[in-house]
Amino acid sequence: MKAALLVIDLQRWYLERGHEEKLARIGALLSKTNDLVDFFHDKGLPVVKVQNVHKEDGSTWDQAMRPFWTGEPMEGTMTEGTWEAERHPDVHSRDTDVVLTKTRASAFIRTDLEALLRKRHVDTVVLAGYAVNRCVGLTAIDAWQRDFRVILAGEAAIGTNTADGESMWKYLSGAFGLVPLSNSEVKDEVTGGAARGSARRMGT
Repeated sequence: MKAALLVIDLQRWYLERGHEEKLARIGALLSKTNDLVDFFHDKGLPVVKVQNVHKEDGSTWDQAMRPFWTGEPMEGTMTEGTWEAERHPDVHSRDTDVVLTKTRASAFIRTDLEALLRKRHVDTVVLAGYAVNRCVGLTAIDAWQRDFRVILAGEAAIGTNTADGESMWKYLSGAFGLVPLSNSEVKDEVTGGAARGSARRMGT
């Protein structure tokens, strides 16, 4: 088994703007994500930083966004060259990290992510980032459909809010058998020390 860590959409807009419930969880999200990033760096395993960035002319906007196009970029649309689209400065990085830009929720749509992983002989992806009920969850489903083994880093991923995040965890578990693991469980899985096919949940 060879694993890669996908760190999804830890960008300034997503982590610095929003309601209090979400913002209160950002510190723990960054801490737990950096713990995994450091682990993958130490093991010499691939780290892919996925970012959502749209062109200034709106040509990459999706179907939900297009009706709101006014002819110029709008706040919160992750426009290239703006502060909001920047990767969060507190996320640990190395020169060996791969940066992948996407314009849809799943990191596999209209990108070369699958080819990049196959070229590196990766068969397992660990998913961390924002948000469980959007980009993280949809990337997990697309990875599963492409026959990658999927490990959900439950301590290093949050939903847009707690309720929607929990609903997506339940859906991923029921429909695909994917359950969120703690960081220690993720590390154990990656190093081959844990029993395969476990249906463990965090805290149980």
